[in-house]
Amino acid sequence: MTLAEIFLNEGKEEGRAEAKAVLANTAIRLITKFVAPLSEDIKKKIHEQEISTLETMMEHIDELETIEDVKQYLK
Repeated sequence: MTLAEIFLNEGKEEGRAEAKAVLANTAIRLITKFVAPLSEDIKKKIHEQEISTLETMMEHIDELETIEDVKQYLK
């Protein structure tokens, strides 16, 4: 692997991490606004989710009515 490929891969990983953090923070803000305030434990669990889980949660954000609904997405 060349040095350029190493830097490219590192950049991709950093980009994924940033995207995941943005999705998690957005989900937390929307859930807090439309469902209920979240405990620090649930916020931490949201940040631990895979990007695909966060995307699914965001797609169904309008269906979440309770914290229990939110917990169904958390592994």
